Amino acid sequence: MTTELCFHNRKIPVSFISSDQKAIPRLISVLENTRSRTESSDPSYLNQIERIEIIGNNAILHRSEENDSIQLPLY
Repeated sequence: MTTELCFHNRKIPVSFISSDQKAIPRLISVLENTRSRTESSDPSYLNQIERIEIIGNNAILHRSEENDSIQLPLY
């Protein structure tokens, strides 16, 4: 299943694998916390996210420019 998440005026596609849309509120919370922690080191990282996959209790944030990803635990 795929949906779109509006995060800071950007629409980001979110795919769910072994999870469901109930993880969206937790994902938003984790993204906000990550954003506040990374602002000093790399403020543009979250602005470069192309898509997100939620696999179980983890979110994988994919960036296209550098073809890399980061995994964040949701719980």
